[in-house]
Amino acid sequence: MSEHPAFAPAEAPLATRLQLRRARARLSDATLREHSTAISAHALRCLRILGPRTLAGYFGIRGEIDLTGLLARQAAAGVRVAMPVLERHRPGRMHFRAWSPEDRLCHNDFGIPEPCPDAPRIWRRELDVVFLPLVAFDAMGHRLGMGGGYYDRYFARRRLGAARPRLVGVAHAFQQVPRLERQTWDVPLDAVITERGWFWFRQQR
Repeated sequence: MSEHPAFAPAEAPLATRLQLRRARARLSDATLREHSTAISAHALRCLRILGPRTLAGYFGIRGEIDLTGLLARQAAAGVRVAMPVLERHRPGRMHFRAWSPEDRLCHNDFGIPEPCPDAPRIWRRELDVVFLPLVAFDAMGHRLGMGGGYYDRYFARRRLGAARPRLVGVAHAFQQVPRLERQTWDVPLDAVITERGWFWFRQQR
């Protein structure tokens, strides 16, 4: 049976972030594997509809959903896969580089694996679909991240009406909260996938 930590929504984003990060980190390895397997299956069905040529993912840490198996299978099927890289000389900025399962990895200042500098860079205009982690989300597609603002900065053009890439949040179902206050810099999601299924946000379709 899945574990669903009890969560009483907090008023302040910082409190919400802290509470949900702790709940996520407390998940057992068995539950994390269960949710990752279910979400990967839902994500595969989503990808069959979207048909991306270039797909971006992430390396999950501290209770985040692990999609590396799905991403590896996509790479083997001929989809170009990208992973985020934090920019050491531009704090708060990131970009994407190509990744395949056999590539060696480097680690950023947070200890998170990422493609090494010799991996080909993949530009924003080349991305079709991006799977991105989150701390909390609501039914309007608002996303609360880790607080660094990396994704909001990188995809800021989406606030101006750009249709691509499709931004698909990946989370445990308990990370949904009743409402998040949208900030002017926030970039909303097109969809979210949890172990219970995937949902497109109407205003983003």
